[in-house]
Amino acid sequence: MKKACAAHLPGRAALVPWRLMDSAKPRLPFSNSPWLTPDRIALASVATFAVAWALPAIWWISEARGEIRGGRRAMAAVVASTVLLSLLLVRRALRAASPMSAALWCALGGVACGVLNAGLCLGSVELVHSGDPGAFFGGLFLGSFFGGIYGGPLGLAFGAAYAVVVCSAVSARLDPSHDGADRVLVAAGLWLALAGAALLPAALASPVVLPPAALVAAGVAIAGAAAARRRARGRWLARAAAGRDERFRVEPRRGGDDEVGLVPLIREGGESDHVVLRRARAGDPYRGVSGWVPAALAALPPVEAAPSGAALPPVEAAPSGAADAT
Repeated sequence: MKKACAAHLPGRAALVPWRLMDSAKPRLPFSNSPWLTPDRIALASVATFAVAWALPAIWWISEARGEIRGGRRAMAAVVASTVLLSLLLVRRALRAASPMSAALWCALGGVACGVLNAGLCLGSVELVHSGDPGAFFGGLFLGSFFGGIYGGPLGLAFGAAYAVVVCSAVSARLDPSHDGADRVLVAAGLWLALAGAALLPAALASPVVLPPAALVAAGVAIAGAAAARRRARGRWLARAAAGRDERFRVEPRRGGDDEVGLVPLIREGGESDHVVLRRARAGDPYRGVSGWVPAALAALPPVEAAPSGAALPPVEAAPSGAADAT
C-alpha cells in the first residue's frame, strides 16, 4: 500500500502508467472518462494531423507527384506510412522524462522518421503500381538513401509540430491533476484548428483526405468543450467550498496519511493547501469516524473554505455490515 501511495507523489509521477493513475482517482463531478488519458489524446491528435497533412506536405515535389500518378491506392499507401511512423515517434516521445526531452525526441526523431518514411512511401507506391515485392525493396532503398533531400526536412517539420501536443501530454503526466486531460484537449484542439487553417491554401493544389474546414471545426469544438468543462469544474469547486453541495466539502489540509497520493482538482490556482472531501461509502478506505473521505487537493483562499474546526454535517448511518470495512 505504501508503495502504491508513494508512486502517486509528484516526484514519482513519471514512473506510474497513466492507467494506474486514473484508476486511483476518485470520480468527482465533471470527471473525464478513465480511458481519456493525455497519451491517448496526443496519439489521436497526431494521427489526425498525419492523415490530413501526409499528401499536401509532399505534393509540391514533382518527383513525388510523378510516382504517385494520382492513384488512390498509392495515396493511401503514403498516408498509411506517414501515420504509422508518426505514431511510433510520438509513442516514444511520450515516454520522455521531461517536456524538453519530449520535444527533442520529436524534432530529432522526426528527421530519422522522415528519411525512413521517404523510403517506405516510395517502396509502397512501387509495390502498388507493379505488384512486385522486389520493386518495394528497391524503392525502399532508393527512397531512404535519397530521403535526406526531402524526407529529413519534412520529418523535422512534422516532428516540431507534434512537439506542441506531445509536450502538453508529458506535462500532464508528470504533473497530474483531475483536469489534466482537459488541459491536453484544449491544447490539442487549438493545435488541430491551426493545422486545419494552415491546410486551407495547401489544399487548393493538392488532394486531401480530411477537409481543412472540418479539421478547423473539430479542433475548435474539442478545445471549446474542454475549456467549458474546466470552467464548470472551477465553479463547482467554489460551490463545494461554500457548502452548497452537501455531497462534498472543502477543508484545509491536515497532512494525514489519507491525503497521500491525492492530486489537485485543478492545476492552476497556486499551492494546493486544501482538500476536497466526499461522503464516505461502505468499503471506502480512511472513512474514520467523520464519515468523509479525501478525494482531491485544491487551492482556495482560506476564507472560502470551511474552518478546520467546523462541525461536519451529519451522515447517514453505515449499513450493519459496513463496520467491518473500517
